[in-house]
Amino acid sequence: MEEQEQTAQQTIKTVVEKAIERQEGQAQEHIDKLGPEHPETLTMRSELAYSYWQAGRTEDAIEIEQEVLAVAERTLGPDAPATLRARVNLAASLWSDGRHEEAIAIEEEVLEVTERVLGRDHLDTLTARSNLSFSYASAGRMGDAIEVLTQVLEDRIRVLGKDEEETLDARSNLASSLWNEERHDEAIAVEQTLAAEVARILGADHEDALTARRDLASSLRAAGRTDEAKVIQAKLVADLERILGLDHPATKAARQTLDTSS
Repeated sequence: MEEQEQTAQQTIKTVVEKAIERQEGQAQEHIDKLGPEHPETLTMRSELAYSYWQAGRTEDAIEIEQEVLAVAERTLGPDAPATLRARVNLAASLWSDGRHEEAIAIEEEVLEVTERVLGRDHLDTLTARSNLSFSYASAGRMGDAIEVLTQVLEDRIRVLGKDEEETLDARSNLASSLWNEERHDEAIAVEQTLAAEVARILGADHEDALTARRDLASSLRAAGRTDEAKVIQAKLVADLERILGLDHPATKAARQTLDTSS
């Protein structure tokens, strides 16, 4: 079985390498026929860089993406959509290569330009801000992540509304970051709002609503607020027994948690 897996992996690797060789040839043809600064050439080279990135050849991807970005800035301007895409692509490759601070610096530039050109409430601006918050968090810059995530949540409530999935996700991400920064009471406050909003939007018996209540009870226990946790956990057990039945694994697990904490 192991030998078959190795053979399959080698076959896939060979197919990928041949595909990249074809892309390299196509990119060179575009350079020869159209010139290195033609938009179609830039697109072709960007696609080649993406293939390098997927194949784990991040240094090759970065080299091309830096060249594409330089050309885009010079020929299209620093604020052009294609230039912004080139920046985003370069940031992703730099991140994969472990060059996190360089990637974050580019993401900060992308957010600044996007907000200035498209406006604070444009969906591309919301996406750029959210991406930056994830990068901050992944790099361990939790204070920066929380600051940006707070803004992300405010923006999504204002632009998209409280009921959108993206807004609920923003609440969840903010709660996680606050918890990781040991700002437990603040995290729990966000989780309480999240649980209430999910129940209101989807219904109290929805799987996501039950999960939100389970997570809230877990956070309360971890923060030493055991009495509050027991109240939520007891109601959760009763609801799971009614919805899923006494013998469902989720019901049993919730009941065991309640018994253990009593």
